Amino acid sequence: MNECSMYIQHDWEECIRSIGNKVWISVKQRNNPSIHGHLVCKSLKVNGLPIIQGTNGFEVESVSSYAIQVKQTSCTLVTLLSPYRVFKDVHNTSITSMDVIGNQCVTASDSVLKIWNSLDYEKEKEITMTGHYGDIYCCRWFPSVKVVLSCGADLRIKIWSADTGECAATLTGHTKAVTDLAIVDRGRNIISVSKDGTAKLWHVASGKVIDDLVKFNPTTFINCCSINSPKNINLGERDIPAFEIEVGTDDKCILVGCENGILAFIGVYSRKTLATNDLDSPINACYLNDNAQVFIGCNDGRVIWMNEQLVIKHCVYDTNSPVRCLCLFKELVVCGHGDGSCVLRSTSGKKAYLTGTNADPIYDVCTDTRFLYTASRDGAIRKYLPELLLN
Repeated sequence: MNECSMYIQHDWEECIRSIGNKVWISVKQRNNPSIHGHLVCKSLKVNGLPIIQGTNGFEVESVSSYAIQVKQTSCTLVTLLSPYRVFKDVHNTSITSMDVIGNQCVTASDSVLKIWNSLDYEKEKEITMTGHYGDIYCCRWFPSVKVVLSCGADLRIKIWSADTGECAATLTGHTKAVTDLAIVDRGRNIISVSKDGTAKLWHVASGKVIDDLVKFNPTTFINCCSINSPKNINLGERDIPAFEIEVGTDDKCILVGCENGILAFIGVYSRKTLATNDLDSPINACYLNDNAQVFIGCNDGRVIWMNEQLVIKHCVYDTNSPVRCLCLFKELVVCGHGDGSCVLRSTSGKKAYLTGTNADPIYDVCTDTRFLYTASRDGAIRKYLPELLLN
């Protein structure tokens, strides 16, 4: 059976709980017409859960408070999960980036950053940070959860106090938009990537560039990066003396993905390029885990698993919709797409969908190990509890 994508009415979990109500559902194989149908609530069980009948080949296998399992004659069984909670009034416009540690959230919309708590969200406890000019492309917590890092279209990297919202430092040196960030160890050094084709290693305290880890042609825009300390990998030997202000880089690798499809794997301390690949499609999102496994989201819709040599081990190509963001949740790769779908995928074919957006692109997705969070063009942050996925 061919890979396919499934779409369901964004408010299905509310609409389907009244007898006679129906919601639309569709399935689409890549480059083929969509198949449309409805799920109709025929009656209610004693516990209040609906008994649902599908049309046009759609069948409901099971349903719970937040999840529904559906199959169709052209598509295997998939699970669709509705949000555990939705935060609609943190921002008024598109949310371009977010990061979460232990329910502490930092989110970016236009040129504004906000810090808030997803456990007991109260507006009076919000901290707002302004100072960027233009869109913010990335915001990240330092491991201490006392400091926030951000970058954007204004070529700047900013460091903020999470307690006061004040900007402690502004780092300048890139000549084009800064698209992504990575924090080295505890944050004495950071790495930034940019549309100017460079990946820069910074000393945070002085605000100075230590070195360019990568220096591509200026027309090679770097879109994303990911850092980790992979096990049992030869990171190469360093040819130049070490800098005193460079701390914690000796076991680190940085993965960078470019607009022209170039993917590069670099030893941070050695400054050596360990592997490269050309995917012939813009790379919008990437992730490197501690086992040197590489996960890639492409503009043509491909989701790719690779090894440390950047050799493709597995590829899912069930939609042409661009991957906008990517994270890992246990063994699953979580991808937000431009058509509003957010898909959890595994190499074994296991698949689930995070529902709730009404075809609004997903711009960021992240996890705090228990919950998954999505940020989209509609300005809402949706919080999901994956343990509610039906078995």
